[in-house]
Amino acid sequence: MNLPVVLISIIVLWGGEITFSSAAEMPPTPGDRYDIGGYRLHIQCMGEGKPTTIIDTGLGDDSSDWQIILQQSSQLTRTCLYDRAGYGWSDYGPRPRNSRRIAYELGLLLQAAKIPPPYILVGHSFGGFNLRLFAASHPNDIAGLILVESSHERQYERLNIKLPPPYKGRRNIVITPIQTPNSSDKNKHQLLRDHAYRTAGEEIAALYESSRQVQRFGHIPTVPLIVISRGKPEWSGNAKAQQREKIWIELQQDLTHLSPLSQHIFAHHSGHDIPQQQPEIIIEAISTMINLVQRR
Repeated sequence: MNLPVVLISIIVLWGGEITFSSAAEMPPTPGDRYDIGGYRLHIQCMGEGKPTTIIDTGLGDDSSDWQIILQQSSQLTRTCLYDRAGYGWSDYGPRPRNSRRIAYELGLLLQAAKIPPPYILVGHSFGGFNLRLFAASHPNDIAGLILVESSHERQYERLNIKLPPPYKGRRNIVITPIQTPNSSDKNKHQLLRDHAYRTAGEEIAALYESSRQVQRFGHIPTVPLIVISRGKPEWSGNAKAQQREKIWIELQQDLTHLSPLSQHIFAHHSGHDIPQQQPEIIIEAISTMINLVQRR
């Protein structure tokens, strides 16, 4: 069934653009919702085995974007995919929407859902910030960490990008609705409620806080680490764009220094959106991580 889709382009201050969709109705909840203190978060778990893989998506995404990876990863081990507060089937959460709060909420959710450690954490883009803080605050619960095109705490200063000041609402965030022709839901799986736009804006508004939190508290335990980076440039053309791309890859390489047990993989046919462009790379990394963990 074709649905009229409104694309919302958030002008993101790291130089890229996030595009996601909204539709009139939400589909049935695929997982379960748990109260974590007056609001409920959604988590969908499939498969069996240990350690359990926990997935946190990029800014503006929800769990529907990772369904292929969830299904394939669940054939390897128990895999849980959740929606941060304000996305997908989760209720809107308290502000500010910074990474330290998000990591704290994930801990409450796993406790409420009775999902015991050990965990393999998989974080894409902004999700990498959140899971590094979660790993730092739960060092004995983490078996391994996979960072997929993860944000780096110094990317804004290295790339000379202005961030909003510490959270003061939605100022400095540009959200532009663009009416487009009808689009098949096969082309875009997420159906976000109106407050998801607000959540994305508030996460962007809190990026300064989040990056500072990761600088101070984002030291992960000594566990296997896989960093997955794009192989196709997001910035191209003039010399400034090429320099930005070079810096981004340097920052990705720097993430491997978070653990002495690290490896760096490139998704040669993908840009930043590896989960949609090359999901098999992430599945291979999860399989590799399971083998690494089981051999320890």
